[in-house]
Amino acid sequence: MTKRTERFMNRNIPNLAIDELTLGQNINWQTRDYYVTKDPVNNLLRYFPLRQNCYMISICTSGSMRVRLNGEEITLEINTLAIFTPSTIIDVIEISKDYRCHLVIFMKSFLIETLNNIYFLERFQFLNNNGLFNLRLDANNISNLLSHIDKIITTQKNKTHPYRHDIVRNLIIILIYETDNILKRHISVNNSGNSYGQEKILSDFQVLLRKKFYMERKVGFYSKELSISTQLLTNIVRKYTGKSAKDHIEEMVLTQAKVFLRSGKYNVSEVATLLYYDNIEEFSRFFKRKTSVTPLKFSRNTHL
Repeated sequence: MTKRTERFMNRNIPNLAIDELTLGQNINWQTRDYYVTKDPVNNLLRYFPLRQNCYMISICTSGSMRVRLNGEEITLEINTLAIFTPSTIIDVIEISKDYRCHLVIFMKSFLIETLNNIYFLERFQFLNNNGLFNLRLDANNISNLLSHIDKIITTQKNKTHPYRHDIVRNLIIILIYETDNILKRHISVNNSGNSYGQEKILSDFQVLLRKKFYMERKVGFYSKELSISTQLLTNIVRKYTGKSAKDHIEEMVLTQAKVFLRSGKYNVSEVATLLYYDNIEEFSRFFKRKTSVTPLKFSRNTHL
């Protein structure tokens, strides 16, 4: 990473929620955790660096846009697929008046809501911060992806359908699989030597985490089980996911805590016990640090 990029990355960058990013258009469509459009998006773009708390998949269908992604200047033009993750710093430089794109925005929490795997997105290289920023595809592949996005848009517009959100969720998952399939045919993935070994360590960590996160919340436990140093584990996990091993552990614990609290079957003390906290105060401090609300308030708001 160049010194210029380091300075860019270290600036105080605003982190926009999905409703801020879309200027409330997602709320107008009653889609708080996702938003899909092929309407002009020029009014949504900001000419200052920002991050967003969601994922975005964009396909340019006309015009062009110059943008810096994590400090690297890139031009998005017709038939260009672009990927924006929550860790991507986006800085729009210039956009043509005829710029149009198919845009899919979604929260990770929306996709994994019905999946028994919080690491579903991490399995796709193009959706992590070391993955793909942009790639120009041939007409057939672009047509394939656009048809999937059009299906999502059609479903999103049907506000009266009782299973609209569930159908959209599954259509976005299908889009991700189709995108991954196309990219694997275009991008040579290095699965040899040290790269393969690191990917194996990441996979083993994720499997071990799913089994042990209830009782083990220290990175040292996982590095010891994997027979590597804590620093090496942290470096590998951050390299491939953009987050530290500790972040992953806490995300797993927090997700499970929310599931327990939303269920209405357990009080805060019982949830703390189920997650092997020594006392309710320790659990409450952790939960408030991660969500800005106490677990009791979260539970009450969920069941209003």
